[in-house]
Amino acid sequence: MAKYQGTTVLTIVVDSTGDVKRVRVARPLGLGLDEQAAAKISTWKFTPAEREGKPVAVQVNVEVTFNLY
Repeated sequence: MAKYQGTTVLTIVVDSTGDVKRVRVARPLGLGLDEQAAAKISTWKFTPAEREGKPVAVQVNVEVTFNLY
């Protein structure tokens, strides 16, 4: 196992139902960590953003940090 740590940045779209769509790596970390982060974030559920009281899709950057302890 490689002893590697750092932060990857993913760009996601949260749709009007709060589901994650279109995960894209904006700043890669490598060693398969980007793919692991993307797979996990794809399962997340958000409260959708609202505009004029109605849920809308938004694009969000998410930082995922991997640390060694």
